Amino acid sequence: MTALTFRQRQVLTLAAFGNTNVMIARILDVHPTTVQTHLTAIYQQLGARDRANAVAIAIHRGDISLAELARIAAASSPRGAETQRAGTGRPQGAPEASGGARDVRGAPGAAGRRTAPQGEAAA
Repeated sequence: MTALTFRQRQVLTLAAFGNTNVMIARILDVHPTTVQTHLTAIYQQLGARDRANAVAIAIHRGDISLAELARIAAASSPRGAETQRAGTGRPQGAPEASGGARDVRGAPGAAGRRTAPQGEAAA
């Protein structure tokens, strides 16, 4: 079992917070292709199929600690849990990732709402 490198742990930790490859590249001042290269190596090294699986395996192996993730989360959000409970918490750089649109997936009643184009009735 080979341990992840420092940079691989950085990339995976940033991915764990929901950052896209482009967002991670901006944070680390590298090209997005470099981030993808790191993630591909991480997946192969851990035997993971995706980001979430890689994070879970890395935590299980001890490459990333829950305490480290909690410390980083607390440092990146001054209101932490209050923001999450209010439903306004987003991953770093979320406005760039979502084009500034509000994410309503999973909101109560969101599945039942549908806006029909003008002139058509909603189904």
